[in-house]
Amino acid sequence: MNILVYVIVCLFFVVLFVVGIYNTDDVTVNLILGQAGPTPMGAVIATSAIFGIAFACAIGVLDGIRIRMANRQLRRQLQRLDEDCDQLRLKLARHEGPAPLPESPETAKPRSG
Repeated sequence: MNILVYVIVCLFFVVLFVVGIYNTDDVTVNLILGQAGPTPMGAVIATSAIFGIAFACAIGVLDGIRIRMANRQLRRQLQRLDEDCDQLRLKLARHEGPAPLPESPETAKPRSG
């Protein structure tokens, strides 16, 4: 599976490189606070791809942190539940002897009423 991801990423960068090479016209980029340019269109495409990848990585890191925090909380909860279960088993073992065997209908004594 990891090899497939690497192949797709490499293919993406090759396509991006080819598109950047064929688009050499100068463009002016209008930003919120001004303009940048004239800049080669390939550089604009590469810059936007780099910022897009950085944004996706940042979201992935934040999501990973959230998952780790939830995992830590669930591990603590599991540990508390295991401790409670052990305490209940110990309490049950102290108060009761071995569990009685259920009576089968054939060996059960008839009740007189």
